[in-house]
Amino acid sequence: MCSPSSSGGENPENVDAGGVLPVLNWSETAFQTLLLNCRMPADYGARYPTEGETAADASSSYVTLFADFFHEGYFRLPLTVFMADLLEYYRIHISQVSPLGMVRVRQFEYCFWSQGIELTIEHFRRFYQLQVQLGFYSFFARKSVKKTPPKCFHQWKSKFFYIKAASII
Repeated sequence: MCSPSSSGGENPENVDAGGVLPVLNWSETAFQTLLLNCRMPADYGARYPTEGETAADASSSYVTLFADFFHEGYFRLPLTVFMADLLEYYRIHISQVSPLGMVRVRQFEYCFWSQGIELTIEHFRRFYQLQVQLGFYSFFARKSVKKTPPKCFHQWKSKFFYIKAASII
């Protein structure tokens, strides 16, 4: 999987991200509740950021994850093989994916798992394409696919935490 600052190749769909990140804006109590609700193992090293930090401030041994990945995106650790393959294919880092993008990937996974269909990047690309909004990557339905996921997440960029990079694989 590529790091957010990696220059190891071009994104296959030539989508460029950019944008400004807000500072931390959720309570440590809410963070602890998220860890309990998701049954996050202590050895994952999830760490609440310090006052004034942004999602870009994770140390080199940590990865930024957003709370709404878990609350609304049905995300759990470790990454699924499909999610790791998808990130590698698009040459993006998980911390560059928006919660709405996460919802779409997870819904795709659930649909294919429930039908016993093999998850492949080729299947995913038949339904979705990579796009960027406000500096984060998401996956949007191709024109022939109906859209039904949530319409927005409020203040998701300011509700983040860090986790040891080794714990997501």
